[in-house]
Amino acid sequence: SSFHYGFTQLEKQGFVHVQYSPDKKLKFYSFDVSGGGTMGEWSSYVQYATGKTQHLDQFDSGYINQILPVNIQNKTVYLVKSYYKGDNCSGLHHLRAVEVGPKQLLKSYVFQTKQKKLDQISVDYDCHYETDRRSGNEYLKISPKHVDVMLLNQQHQPQYKYLRYTLGSKAFVYQGIVK
Repeated sequence: SSFHYGFTQLEKQGFVHVQYSPDKKLKFYSFDVSGGGTMGEWSSYVQYATGKTQHLDQFDSGYINQILPVNIQNKTVYLVKSYYKGDNCSGLHHLRAVEVGPKQLLKSYVFQTKQKKLDQISVDYDCHYETDRRSGNEYLKISPKHVDVMLLNQQHQPQYKYLRYTLGSKAFVYQGIVK
């Protein structure tokens, strides 16, 4: 099946980026469909199994660059980090939480803010505020115990402080601001 096929030649030629979750239960494909120019656009798909059925679903995101499985209430929830590049100087960092349900991939509402639970978090990016674009400021930092989200002012300028979400028994719960 295509789930175990590597597509190495297509990856080498830059047509597709293939990435598995660390537990090898999800396989993500990101196709560069931008066609050149200053914008970057990716079309992403996720492949997985429920029972004996293989699925291939569109996965709305940008370029997928990290997949982290975490255990929440005895379920594996996948944190999928991606980046969408807009014009030559703007973009969006995005984090989605999903889980494999009995028949399909499901949204997983595991980010507990002060008001509600979310299944995704996003942070705008504007390169005008970067002194060195190669510095790679992390707008979203994810680990098995924490999710840190870069705090921006109203002009989308990074404040180099993070909104911290800490893994509790049922969700990543907002804790406050950290440096």
